[in-house]
Amino acid sequence: MEKYVIQEELKNCPGIVYFPDSNKLELTGRSIPENPELIFKRLEEWITLHFEKNGGLDVSIQLEYINSGSSKYLYEILKRLTGFANSGKLVKIKWLYEEDDEAMLELGEHYRDTAGIPLHIEMIV
Repeated sequence: MEKYVIQEELKNCPGIVYFPDSNKLELTGRSIPENPELIFKRLEEWITLHFEKNGGLDVSIQLEYINSGSSKYLYEILKRLTGFANSGKLVKIKWLYEEDDEAMLELGEHYRDTAGIPLHIEMIV
């Protein structure tokens, strides 16, 4: 399966990988980098380029932990994806959290409920 690594997963940085065969973007791991702007700006630029050529994107987010700086930038990415969805692009966003991880569940619910981001929240057992 072909994949394009936007950000390699490191101890403090999430892995961001695009699978062109399935048109799927995955964010995984921990997001506690010292400068989250660098990571999320690269992702934002990639998303913009993607939608210049494509009509949709299937996004899956499964983070173990995210700090407040990263959360702010992720929120902006999610709002941008919502904007593409509102303009007629086919965007699916899935928020995955582990069964006992109340913090990640609540963060997903916060994004969905207060920002109107169309997240599908799913527990991983």
